[in-house]
Order: sequence, then C-alpha cells, then structure tokens
Amino acid sequence: MKKFAKKFLVLSVVSGLAASTLVGCSQDKPQTDNGTSQAAGEKESSGDTQKESKYKTVVVASLEMNGVFSPFFATTAPDNDIVSMVHGALIKTDRNAQPEADLADYKIEQVEAEDGSVSETIYTFTLKDGVTFSDGTPVTADDIIFSYKVLADPAYDGPSTFSTLPVVGMEEYNKGDATEISGIEKVDDKTVKITLKGIDPSAIWKLGGIEVAPKSYYGVDDAGKEYAKGDMSVPKSRNAAPMGAGAYKFGSFENNVVTLNANENYYGGAPATPTIKYQVTAESNKLEGLKLEEFDISDPSSSPDMVADVEAAGFEYELIDNLGYGYIGMNAERIPDKNVRKGLMHLMNRRPAIETYYGDLATVIERPMSTVSWAYPQDATEYYGFDPAKALEYFKAAGYEQVEKNGKVSLEKDGVQLRVEVGIPGGGTMEHPTAPVLTQMKTEMEKMGAVLEIADTDGTVFFDRLETGDWDMWVAAWQATVDPDMYQTYHSQGPSNHYNVQNEELDKLIVEARQTNDIEVRKDCYSKALDIIMDEAVEMPVYQRKNMYVFNQEIVDMESLPENMTPYYTYFAEVETFRLK
Repeated sequence: MKKFAKKFLVLSVVSGLAASTLVGCSQDKPQTDNGTSQAAGEKESSGDTQKESKYKTVVVASLEMNGVFSPFFATTAPDNDIVSMVHGALIKTDRNAQPEADLADYKIEQVEAEDGSVSETIYTFTLKDGVTFSDGTPVTADDIIFSYKVLADPAYDGPSTFSTLPVVGMEEYNKGDATEISGIEKVDDKTVKITLKGIDPSAIWKLGGIEVAPKSYYGVDDAGKEYAKGDMSVPKSRNAAPMGAGAYKFGSFENNVVTLNANENYYGGAPATPTIKYQVTAESNKLEGLKLEEFDISDPSSSPDMVADVEAAGFEYELIDNLGYGYIGMNAERIPDKNVRKGLMHLMNRRPAIETYYGDLATVIERPMSTVSWAYPQDATEYYGFDPAKALEYFKAAGYEQVEKNGKVSLEKDGVQLRVEVGIPGGGTMEHPTAPVLTQMKTEMEKMGAVLEIADTDGTVFFDRLETGDWDMWVAAWQATVDPDMYQTYHSQGPSNHYNVQNEELDKLIVEARQTNDIEVRKDCYSKALDIIMDEAVEMPVYQRKNMYVFNQEIVDMESLPENMTPYYTYFAEVETFRLK
C-alpha cells in the first residue's frame, strides 16, 4: 500500500522557537468512555465543494485534558488544541514559521530617532471583511483591545508574557492606576494600532498571535458581572466553555470527550467536516484505539516498533519533527546548592534510554531548546556526561559525607541524608522515554547512600504539583513557539520559571536578545544564555523527537490534508477543507 509518508521522513524548517507551553510526555490514565462511534453510512454535503462525505464525524485521540479551554489561561497542549479550533487569531504561522494574515491584515512601521536607531515600532491590524464570532456577531477592534487588556492586567496569572512587551503605556497599566494602555489605539471599528518603544522581535507574534476573545462573552459572566481591571474572575468563568471566531464551535466536554461542531459563520467558509471529537485516551492505547475504531486520527509516540506496527496495521502516517523537546528540570529553591544539582546532572545517563525508546526517531540534545530553532547552537557539546564518580565529588563539595549507619553507607550533611523526589507523569506504569534515566539514577544514588524517590503520577496530579513548586525534580517537555524568546521560562520574573533560577547575567542576555532584530546578535545572546542555564544545573535537555500522525484512510480523505507539512503546519492547518470519505 502506498504510504502517505515515507518511512522515517523528517520535515525540518530553520526557524525560531521558544519554550512556551508545558506538556508532559506522559502515559496518562486510560479513559473508560467509548462514546465516539462514527455516523457510518450517513450522507453529508461537505463544505464548499460538490463532493459528499458519508461520514459526519472524525475522532481524534488526545491525552488527558485539564478542561481549561480559555484563550487566556490554557496551558497544556491538549487544552490548547481545543482553543485553537474554537478561536481565531489575527495572524497565523505559515509552513516556514513566518507570519501570515488570518482574521486581520497587518502592517509594521518603524520610526527612526535622530541617531538612526529605531525609537518606535507601530503595528496596525485591520480585520478582514465578514469576520464574525461563532454566534454571528462581528469581531471588532473593541474585542481585540479587550483581549489585550486582559493579558496585560496586573491580576493576570496565565501563561502569556504579553505584559512584558514594551508597548507605550504598558507599565502604567500593568503596574499603575491607568485604566487604558495608551499605546493601544482604536483607529476605527476594524482597526487597532499598537505603538512599541524601540524594537521587540517577538512582538508580531504576541500582538498578532492572540486568539481574539469576544468582549460580550468573556467580559460578562452569567450573573451579569462585568470584567474590571484587577479581577480575573469574569474571564475565568468561561474557561470550560470557550467561544470565538475559529472554524469550530465548542459543543461539550463530557465523559472524556470534547465535541466540536462546524462554525457556519466562519469567515473562511463552513468547514467540510461537520463534527470533530477529541477522545481522551492513554498513550499506550493510541494505536490500539485506531485498530478498534475508537478514533480515526492518532499521534502515538514514534519509535521503530511503532512505525512497524502502524505499517503492519495498514494505516497511513506522517513523521514530523516535534515542536519542542523533552527535559528533566530541577527547582533551585528546593535544591539550592548548585553542587548538588551538578552532581545529579552527572547521574543522568540519557543516550541509552532514548536510543532504546526511540531508535533513530529521536536524538539526545545538549542545550535546553528545540533543535528545530534557528537559535539552537549547532556546535553545542555535552555539558554533563554520565559520571557517578564526578557526581560524588560534587555532593562532597556541597558538604555531604559518606558515613556508615546500621551496616550501610549513608550520604549525609549535618546528619541529614541526601534525599530527592522526582515527579514523572507516567500514569503509574513508568511508560515514559526518560523513565530509565531515573531508575538508573536511583540505583547510583543508593550505591552512594542517597535516596531518589520516583513519584509516577497521572498528568493532572503532576502538573498541579509542578505549578505549586512541589517537585525537587521533574520530567516533562516544552512545547515551543515561533520566536525563541526565553523570558517566560528563564528570566527571574518569568511566569513559567518553574526552575526558580535567579541569575542577573541570564536576565540581561534575555532582555538584550529582545531589543534587536539582528539575528546574529540574538543567536549569540541565546547561546550564552543556554550555557548559563546549563551551568546553573536547573535543566537537563534530554531529547528531540519526531511526532507521528496516523490516519485511518478508510475514514479520512488523505487528499484533503495539507501538502508539505512542517512542525508549524500539520494536518489541521487547513481544517476548513479537511474532509472525510
């Protein structure tokens, strides 16, 4: 059978990435509901063509969802999948990670100072004709400005770093008493102008990449309470029931299934596929569920065995570089001694684990950034090799000594044994590519007289504890964004700085990289910043993997999928024309 993708095909693009959305590479708890049956045999007029589809519903496998489907507050990849289907953004990303008009056309102008430097950058977004929310009401400049103000609110506690943009008047709004952001102006009902001080290379994405939220819905709750600066309760009241200008409307989230219905008011035309369901399942069930027709599209973790199994099952598939990477993190507040952290780093034997799990479908990486990014230093070498003897040297440099207790050796400082807890979202089965790294660490630490406690949890517990800073160490992955801005995760004030790394030189480099469009200067800043992160020993990069997308071609019309898919442009990139057989 002709495959949709050649075996081991890798599509790479040279473009910018940054850590933005945290996702666990986990095997979550399996769902128990099977309410995802196809409407087999039913005829349906499909979208803007004459062709008819006999299937009305496509079911997509998904890992566990938190149920926060908000354009402001969603943090996990499964939740963000729903957000992106329901909401529309001003701009979108093309195959090569370049900005492209979506709901709005845009213009960028630079204002030069007398010395030739850029004193201001002006962004103008003009909504296209006929753009409405799914309830039929027009998207307006007021909705755009409302969305900006929520993200800039001093009480905002979501993942966005919008408030760090050098927008004129941002500081007065975010940290002062101003009720408006003076640099954000409504030109007319369809046009918004934003003025930035100087330059910010990430601004086009942070300004244009927002999902526009209807003020009439997210600005008023069911009791009639209106959003006011300093209070996130009204926008958060809509977390479980999103509404936007995307290709699909939110239907429900019941029994581990999210149901989305085609938005007949979508500006690009009503989608060809009437219903999309996202079925929560375990990682271990992602192929078996396809075989059992529980779902029609899946993304099982890629490995040589999985490729062979998919081919044997007769499904078509695509392999694409993952927009992110796997890592092991450490909380510098809970493990404050850098020597202890460095010792732990020398106990992480990454390569055997990754080669066993992924074969040649993943590579071990040496800096905490996806290798797909133009900012990843191509000359990066190993920083902490696996070396238990070196690890013990670092532990002793931190003041720990090996003493004999009850006939056993114990690694102690001031009478307290070295003990570290690490969280891994393996769903209780340790089915995770990084699990062997931890089990070997545990063995090596026991030999030294130390303790590594491995807490294998489901995704919800894992992320709850991560957000409260309750892990000494943890295993997860970063999903990346287009621009390699590191502020969110590594700056001392970054909202997702789970490492609690505090380094003035690192902060300085991160800010410096945000103040120029010179890619060579930015590369240099990021290379130095990545070295500092490694020296701080708060994050061990583990692997860059490939995503595998598998399709039941008896249900999915393979001809309707985008050609030349990339990490930025996958199978739902042209969702309005996606169709079923």
